[in-house]
Amino acid sequence: MENLRELISQGDYFILFAYAILGYFGVKYFFFRHTSKNFKKLLAIFFTFKIACAVLMTLLIIYYWGVSDNVAYFNEAGNITKLIKRDFWNIRYFFLPVEYYKDRLALEPDLMTNTSNIIGLESNFIVAKFCALFYPLALGKYLLVNFFFALFACVGQLKMYLAISNRYPQQKKKLAIGILFIPNVLLYSSYINKETLCMAFIGFALYYFYRIQKREKIVQHGFLLLLNLLLIGMVKYYVLVAFAAALLLVYLLKLIYFLWKKSFFSRIFIIVTLVVSGYFFFSNLSFFDKYIVDFADTSNLFQKGYNADYGETTSFEFGEIETSFSGLLQKMPLGIFTTYFRPQLWEVNKPIMVISALESFIILVLLCWTLFIKRKYLRTLLKKDAFLNISLYYILIFGVIVGLTTFNFGTLVRYKIPAVPFLLVFIIMLSTYVPEDKKQLKENR
Repeated sequence: MENLRELISQGDYFILFAYAILGYFGVKYFFFRHTSKNFKKLLAIFFTFKIACAVLMTLLIIYYWGVSDNVAYFNEAGNITKLIKRDFWNIRYFFLPVEYYKDRLALEPDLMTNTSNIIGLESNFIVAKFCALFYPLALGKYLLVNFFFALFACVGQLKMYLAISNRYPQQKKKLAIGILFIPNVLLYSSYINKETLCMAFIGFALYYFYRIQKREKIVQHGFLLLLNLLLIGMVKYYVLVAFAAALLLVYLLKLIYFLWKKSFFSRIFIIVTLVVSGYFFFSNLSFFDKYIVDFADTSNLFQKGYNADYGETTSFEFGEIETSFSGLLQKMPLGIFTTYFRPQLWEVNKPIMVISALESFIILVLLCWTLFIKRKYLRTLLKKDAFLNISLYYILIFGVIVGLTTFNFGTLVRYKIPAVPFLLVFIIMLSTYVPEDKKQLKENR
């Protein structure tokens, strides 16, 4: 912990203050100068929260946890910067796989003492590369690199809010809370880590997709959309997998519904296709055995690993997963529940987990209440709103993946944040949904 305290000095706070002022006006001018006055007020509030969270996370890592992967990313950024200073041609490692970088680093004994094994993963190396991009601007200061990550995520998350709030303009205030001000999403996307980058990329991707829908600069925004999707896949591939699976499932169901309404013969075709597909699927479940066994073994291994590493402090388990399709299906609901609604209040054994438990409990209550009072409108809303349809399937698929492979509350609260805003958007839009006939009735009155 003493070594970590050397990462920050009192002078860093004064530099941060100056950078924050410049950063705010830079973001306001370069990204949001054509927005409304109300949005600019929201920008000022959200920007202040993001910088405060960056400082808070820095202090927690240095003085409370005393250890974090993000320090390894920061140290690796220093190594990359030194390599480039020694030979500018080393800038090529920004565009090469991590193996080439590790081989080059092995030739520099002084740098090898400051590297970490976690950089061996390509997704971790991406984070180190972004650290290296910000490192010179941050003057090599740990606090300031955290600031630039928070700044980057701030822009991306605000772009996400713009895209979604323009789709549902009648609920802008509630959406601002659900997308921007959920405590864990705000906190864990404000410092050096994968989730910060992922939230930024998701925000940019949604925004560029929205602009494409508006027929604005289709080629340019199409390229930027693909770039951000690629970056999401490189940082957290399962987020992209969940999005892709949700998108495919929704449009497949829409195609089936469209054909079903066409004619009697199209209905016969759909029924025959589904029966034949179902027969072949369940007759060839053995084809998926390898993938199911791998997933189940990974989950079971992670449960043992988390318990061995963390003991009874923040780890948990929900029993061994059977290496079969039915065994995996049985655990899916528990995985989804774990992702979004744990830790529960009675599972808290550290003060810092109280906020996470309260957040999970409030979201659970809101969801149950919304489903209860609006249950009869759920099908209608999903049928008419493709975005909420995709969001729901993404939430479910993402929840299964994260819930069945994460067995520590400390990491769980970070891993789930790429899906939490979509869950809140779904809850908000369902809770405020009013059928067209009731709207007309109110207008007539």
